[in-house]
Amino acid sequence: MRVVVILLFMHAAVGQLQAQDIHFSQYFSTPLTINPSYTGSFVGDYRAGLNYRQQWGSVTVPYKSFDFYGDMSFNKNFIHRNYFSTGLYMISDRAGDGDLSVTKIMASASYHIAFDEEKTNYLSFGLQAGFVQKSVDFSKFYFDNQWADAGFDLGLPSGENYEAQQTGYTDVNAGISYSYSGSDNIGLYAGIAVFHVFRPSDSFYGNTENRLGIRPALNAGASIRLSDQVYIYPSMIYMSQKKAHEFLAGGMLSYALNTASSNQLFAGLFARFGDAVIPTIGYQFERWRAVLNYDVNTSSLKAASGGKGAFELSIVYTGWYRKQRGNSIDVPCPRF
Repeated sequence: MRVVVILLFMHAAVGQLQAQDIHFSQYFSTPLTINPSYTGSFVGDYRAGLNYRQQWGSVTVPYKSFDFYGDMSFNKNFIHRNYFSTGLYMISDRAGDGDLSVTKIMASASYHIAFDEEKTNYLSFGLQAGFVQKSVDFSKFYFDNQWADAGFDLGLPSGENYEAQQTGYTDVNAGISYSYSGSDNIGLYAGIAVFHVFRPSDSFYGNTENRLGIRPALNAGASIRLSDQVYIYPSMIYMSQKKAHEFLAGGMLSYALNTASSNQLFAGLFARFGDAVIPTIGYQFERWRAVLNYDVNTSSLKAASGGKGAFELSIVYTGWYRKQRGNSIDVPCPRF
């Protein structure tokens, strides 16, 4: 019975891979992957971050995803009203028994326009372009043509007419976002992005009609000051691609260990509706922030996974060109 459940699980997982892009539970820690306009939209001049995610290790060969990004801003100070930002991110993903590998490198640029002299309302526009390469090892798969009376025989021909075990395409994404920081007690942001604008062809079989679905992504959040030491950060994101949909929402609470420094503890809870509950903890030490979460599987796949979903770790470093941090524009960043 367990073998049947696992086979059904794998079928569902493969279907999801075909329908939806690589994504992280810590969407707030991968800003360039959820909206190009978030390039440079943070308190600071430059930052670098990485995310690591491992999933379904209790069922099959673990799915592993790695994201690294960096971005920086120009003319982001008290003199200039608008500013320009650039960035770059790379994602590497390996999934399942067939070593389905995806490598994505995207360059990002955004322009941020202030509505007022106080620079408390910003409208940001972003654009990304890059290249995606995919590969798979068909020799590690089992196909129906290889079924014999006693089981699968990998020596039999698979009957699959794949053209190559590698494929690649160029891709373009675009986004727009708004942020508000005019109050000492609350900051707001919201954005909408469109991925795969030109719907590139994606097939190992040379089928040019097999195109990626356009993926809209909508997210929003806030930073709310409860006291000098306590903030809460509610946020949400919704994405859809062809027949796949994802809605993830929750919040974090931060506690400042010392009001004279930026050292903080974080704790929170998120939910991917219909799929997982995600407890999250983190710590910020000056310019460094680390956040760890675990996805507790609650979907129908938990019969195979035993409730074990994924763990994810993010590390972010933020810096300034100048020593006077007060010169930086205080833009609420999409983090919690």
